[in-house]
Amino acid sequence: MIEAFVEKYVPHLKYDRAEPYPLVAVGYTVFHQKAQSHSCRLFLEMEPGESVIEYAFYYDFDIQHLYDLEHAFVRVDSKGDIVGLICSFHGKFLNGLIPGETEFEGTHPVLYVQPGKHAFMPNPHYFQLALDRNGCCREHAGSDGLLIAPMFEDRLSTDEDFDRKVEQYIRERHAFTPTWEFVEEYPQLHRAEDVLIPWKQLEQVIVGRVKDWKRQIEEEMLD
Repeated sequence: MIEAFVEKYVPHLKYDRAEPYPLVAVGYTVFHQKAQSHSCRLFLEMEPGESVIEYAFYYDFDIQHLYDLEHAFVRVDSKGDIVGLICSFHGKFLNGLIPGETEFEGTHPVLYVQPGKHAFMPNPHYFQLALDRNGCCREHAGSDGLLIAPMFEDRLSTDEDFDRKVEQYIRERHAFTPTWEFVEEYPQLHRAEDVLIPWKQLEQVIVGRVKDWKRQIEEEMLD
């Protein structure tokens, strides 16, 4: 029952035509009262009778680093209507429910995905506010190495040498120029509905996948 509820409101994503990274999984948590998010620093608030569904979107890479997690929070009232939408943008949290701007496909809000970096906006023209929107995908690709969120600091590690290997790996293999044409499909598309798993499961998946990527990059980028 809870999975049907979660699937009903999961945002539909639209990607740049040149997007290089597939969505790996979406971890979900359902909240019925005020609480701290399990996967980021946002404190969730709601009125009595409302629920908030947290969706954590995981990609193995951001175009500037290994490991990428972005979020959307859908607030649903007792009648089943969406009354709030918060989307993440590189550690910040923005209102995603804008009259005349936010699109819907049935009960699913539509979010546009920043090329290579996967931050969300309700309309793609807002990406023009980002000064480095093209350079981050080209000359600055890989510059942040392995990004480790605080919740994983006891399970994952990096150093300057490995960060530079990640930079070289991403820049040589994945650097691209965004088209700024957004589409519903691209060659490696995974629909969010098809990769929904509970957050606690995704948390373990992330640790395993990052460790696997560390081994692969170390092997491929031997001096």
